[in-house]
Amino acid sequence: MSKAPITDLNGWIAALTQPTALMELASLVVCALLAWWLASMVCNALGARDKSSIMFGRRIVDGVLFPALLAALIGFLDDRQALTPYLRLAMQAGVAALAWVLGTRLSITGIVALDALILVLWVLVLINGINLLDNSDGLAGATVLISSFGAAVIAVMYGQILVSILGFAIAGVTVGFLWHNWFPAKVYMGDAGAYFLGFLLAILTVRLKPTGAPVLVGVVIAILLVLVPLFDTTFVVINRLRQGIHPFTAGRDHLSHVLQGRNLSVAWSVAALQLLGVAGVGGAVILAAAYR
Repeated sequence: MSKAPITDLNGWIAALTQPTALMELASLVVCALLAWWLASMVCNALGARDKSSIMFGRRIVDGVLFPALLAALIGFLDDRQALTPYLRLAMQAGVAALAWVLGTRLSITGIVALDALILVLWVLVLINGINLLDNSDGLAGATVLISSFGAAVIAVMYGQILVSILGFAIAGVTVGFLWHNWFPAKVYMGDAGAYFLGFLLAILTVRLKPTGAPVLVGVVIAILLVLVPLFDTTFVVINRLRQGIHPFTAGRDHLSHVLQGRNLSVAWSVAALQLLGVAGVGGAVILAAAYR
């Protein structure tokens, strides 16, 4: 889709009736409904009988989904108004910082400022990693489905009710989306959907805390869960830098394109990459079980 700025009303109406734009708007609606649904689920899961516990559960939900909605809005604006790469990154970093302020924390180094920076970088990598994967029918959605389902399973293993609910909810949303996005796709994710799901996946892996496992093991589990977007992003960035191409330049140099260039169909190239995703998630589950 062209990202030329739209300055007239007719242009906006035309753009908003395109499949990608409709999917973006739908993702925003799903976000809002999911927020309310999760709030109710949280209260039930906690067995909350007093008002303070209910408010605590809802603060957790709001602290995750409110920034996710902002991430989706940034993606929507990016599709409509062609944000510059650095402005886009700055806005994404702001959403990640907001998530930290609202309670999504990690403790890897023990230095608050450095841990906050790591969280921001993690969110940036996964938001843009999922967006970069949105280059073949079903690829981004299937990747999020496998990663979020794996995270939810590990959360269940460690009794993290809220995290497991979030993981299964993300997986459920992507299943519904993939029904229409698998090859040949009828609808497309767009930046709004990619930013939304990428952000939620980043927060999901950060909030997943295998109690009793060393910090390094927790980091490895998170990396294994999102192996496909990390691998693809690293592959693309390194290749572009070696060729003197700016990393933000669009191109057909992703892993899926490499596989398709070797005579694999779109569907089979996506399936091949999901084998890598399944292997990563399987490794994460096995590692988590070893320290349970």
